[in-house]
Amino acid sequence: MKKLAVAAMMTTFALAGCSTMDMNDERTMVVDGQPMSVKVVNIPSFEVEIAPRKAVCEYTTMTGVKTESECIQYRQTYQKNYNTLNGNIQGFTYEPNYRYVLDVRQDAVMDETTNTVRPVWTLNEVISKTPE
Repeated sequence: MKKLAVAAMMTTFALAGCSTMDMNDERTMVVDGQPMSVKVVNIPSFEVEIAPRKAVCEYTTMTGVKTESECIQYRQTYQKNYNTLNGNIQGFTYEPNYRYVLDVRQDAVMDETTNTVRPVWTLNEVISKTPE
């Protein structure tokens, strides 16, 4: 049942995307241990859980160089696995050793240099902050 709900939600995300021409507005996300391709769309409000520790992640700089950094780990409240967030949540200050539940919004922003749409998350509200 949970997998059906996740599949329905991912389908909704894919169908909710607006028509785009010559730009890459898809990202890969891990759902139940399986990578899935989803469209980046504007979402006014959704909840995410932030892990108490950051993870080492790899990202590509603006010059195309791959580098390692520490990234926030997040998951939607119904998911088992964490994903890494390459970037920050605007308006949110991360403190290690706390588990957060946040209400955030996602804006799809066009990156003119790479011709891709990237998600930008902004904090709506801190729902809970629990020490670990």
